Amino acid sequence: MSRNAHSAEESGAMSLKYALELARRRSVFPSGSKAIDGLLGGGFRTGEVVEVFGASNTGKTQLAMQATLSPVAKGHTAAFIDTEGTFRPERLARMAECRGLDPDLVLSRVYFVRAESTTQQKEALRSSRKLEGCRMVAVDTVTKNFTLEYGGTKMAARRQAALGAYLNRLEWDAFAHDRAMILTNRVASVGGPGTGSASRDVDIGGETLRHGVQKVLQLQRRGDQVHATLLGAEWREAETRITESGLE
Repeated sequence: MSRNAHSAEESGAMSLKYALELARRRSVFPSGSKAIDGLLGGGFRTGEVVEVFGASNTGKTQLAMQATLSPVAKGHTAAFIDTEGTFRPERLARMAECRGLDPDLVLSRVYFVRAESTTQQKEALRSSRKLEGCRMVAVDTVTKNFTLEYGGTKMAARRQAALGAYLNRLEWDAFAHDRAMILTNRVASVGGPGTGSASRDVDIGGETLRHGVQKVLQLQRRGDQVHATLLGAEWREAETRITESGLE
């Protein structure tokens, strides 16, 4: 961590000169999928937080895992914060092999953190000095612990407030430490019979989460294909599929 970044971490402030320097040296790490890179403008950009949401088995975790290979291939480190308990190092090693990378080197440069509570999730990036220099951080799944600890409609306001505070911290961390942030997220079904509108999947966290990220990517399974959509003003769509090496 640079002296300026460490100072920003401690005080929550930085000079405008340093902020401009950060903006000028941003990097873009390819996702490992040509289709996804086409949507994101080349890949995951440092200083930005990107939400990737979808139903189960749409490739969210696959994408987050394979994306960490890009900074590692360039000599950096990455972190994978797992709230689901589904991270498999052997899967990452196989992805690395398929892409011509040394799996042992990859596994030594991708740091794993198991976060079983919101407290562990919030403190994950501060839990070890090894994580200070990570250029990419993936959180899989960002809302799970908040949903478990603040369950039910009576806790909705507290849940959204806690999630919002966490997202603010991640956004600042991405900016101040020049990291790319990937947040995978689950969906909830809304609408349907008796509601007057068609059933559709929406990302958990709603507007609170949308305000804390720069880009939103939705993944949907359509047969053996994965339909990817970049939501928002720059709306774009692409088709890909999950293979042994990850999302194509």
